[in-house]
Amino acid sequence: MKSWDGEPTGHTPPALESPRSELATGSFGPRVVNWAKRRLKIKLDAWQQYALYRALEHDADMNLLARTVVLSVARQNGKSVIVRAFVGWLLDEGHKWDTFRKWDFILLAAHDAKQARIPYDFIRRDVLTYAEISGWGHTARRQGVARARATQYTGIELNGVRVDVATSQPGSARGISPGLICFDEVLTQTTFATYEVLSPAQVAIPNSQMLMTSTAGYADSVLLRAMHDKLYRQSTNAEQHDTSFMGLWWRADDDDVGLDWDQLEKANPSLASGGRLSRQLITSEYGILPKGSWVRERLNRWHDERVDAPFSIAAWGACRLSTPLAPAGVVGGYVVAVDVLSTWSEGSIIVAALRNDGRVGIEVHRHLLARTDRPLTAPDFTSEIAKIAAKVKLDAVVYAASSALAPALERHAVETGLPYQAITAAKNIMACADFAEAVTAKRIAHDDPFLDSQVASAQRRFVGNEGAWRWTISNVPITGVIGATLAVAIAAKSVKPVQVFL
Repeated sequence: MKSWDGEPTGHTPPALESPRSELATGSFGPRVVNWAKRRLKIKLDAWQQYALYRALEHDADMNLLARTVVLSVARQNGKSVIVRAFVGWLLDEGHKWDTFRKWDFILLAAHDAKQARIPYDFIRRDVLTYAEISGWGHTARRQGVARARATQYTGIELNGVRVDVATSQPGSARGISPGLICFDEVLTQTTFATYEVLSPAQVAIPNSQMLMTSTAGYADSVLLRAMHDKLYRQSTNAEQHDTSFMGLWWRADDDDVGLDWDQLEKANPSLASGGRLSRQLITSEYGILPKGSWVRERLNRWHDERVDAPFSIAAWGACRLSTPLAPAGVVGGYVVAVDVLSTWSEGSIIVAALRNDGRVGIEVHRHLLARTDRPLTAPDFTSEIAKIAAKVKLDAVVYAASSALAPALERHAVETGLPYQAITAAKNIMACADFAEAVTAKRIAHDDPFLDSQVASAQRRFVGNEGAWRWTISNVPITGVIGATLAVAIAAKSVKPVQVFL
C-alpha cells in the first residue's frame, strides 16, 4: 500500500482494511490531528491518527475518495474522539476548504437520542472553549450570537455550519441534506430503515461522507454485518475495490485468547499508547463478563451467547428416514432455502417438500465452501437455485432478510420471476419454534450426515422475555440448520390436519 510523507506510524494494524486507491494523493487527516492537539489539547493515539488519514484521503483535485467509512474497535478505545476531532475541525477550520464548502449541515445519528448526544455534548463544550480561545471578547461574543451558537438542545452552529442529532425515530432524519453523517454504534441497527433514510440524503452534497463507528454486534445487527461483509470481501480481494468505501476493523484472532495482551491489543489499539485503557480493569472484566460480552466488547468479534438446543439428539435421530425426498413420496412442489456465513466462507442450500405421509422431508442440495484465495459469491448460490428450478417445480425460495445474500437474491427474483421469500426477524423466531416442535413431534424426515453434525453443534439464543429464541450465529457454522429451519417453516404450511373418525 503506497504512503506519503507525514503518514502516522507505530499504530496497531487493523485485521481488516480496505485497499488504498491509486487515486489517493494525500489526506486531510493530518490537519484534523494537528487541530485537535492545538485547540482541544488532545494528542490522538496512533490508531486514531491512522483512521483519520484513511477516512479523509483525497485525490489530486482535493475531492474525498471515501463516501462511506466504517471504523470498528473494542469499547472505550476512543471512537467518539475521532468524531469529536473531525467535526470540531470542520466547524472551526475545515469549512474554509472547497472540499467541504457545501457542508453546511452535520448530522450525528444513533439508535436513540441518548447515544447520539454523547458526541454532540462533547462537541458543544468544545465549541464554547475554542470559540473563546479564538480571541473574541466578551462583547464580541454577545454580538456574534447568530454566528456562533452551541446549545444543549437546539443544535450547534459555527461559521455557517450546523450540527444536530437524528435517531431511528420515524421522520427524525427526513428532509435534510447533510454533508457529514456520523453514525454511532451501528450494531443497534436491526433493520436498514435508518440507513435507507440517511444514505440518499447525501447525494446532493459534493464530497459528502457517512462515518460509521461501532463495536462488533449481534446476529441481527444487519447493517453492521453488511458493512463488515463488504469490508471483508474488499480486504481479501474477493471483489473489485470500491473507492467510495473504506473500512478499518481491529479485532483479536480468536474468541478464546484469554488475557493474551498481544491479541487484546489487536482489538484494543489504544493499549499500544499505554494511557487510555487500564490492563487492571481489563483483567477484572475478564473475570466478570459473560463470554459473549467479553468477545464482542473487548475482542471486537461477532458472538452470541449459547444455550442448550431446543431438542435432544435422540429426538433428532427419531426423525431419520431413508430417502426423505423420494419423488414418489413428494406432494406438490419443493421449497429451497439458502444461508451463508457473514464472512462468505461457508453456505448451504437446503431442499424441502411435503411428503404424502404428512412429514416434511429435507435434504442438503449443496454445502458450499470458500477456497483460501476466494470467498463464496452470490452467483455460487443463484446459479444452483436456477438449476434446481429447471428440474422441479419450486413453491418458494426462502432466505433470512438479514442474510448477506439478501440483495443478490432480491435482484435474482426480479430477473427470473422465481418465488423468493425473505424471512423477517419476527418470522424467523416463529420458524425456529415451529422447527423444534416439528422435530419433537416427528413431523420431519431427514437422512443427511451433514445436518447431523450441524444439529449437534446448534445452539439457541433467547430473544426477549417470553421464551422466544433463534439460532445462534457464532464461530460454529450452522448454515444447514438455519436453511432447514426456514425450509421446513414454509413447506409445512401445506400440511392439512388429518380427520380421524372413530
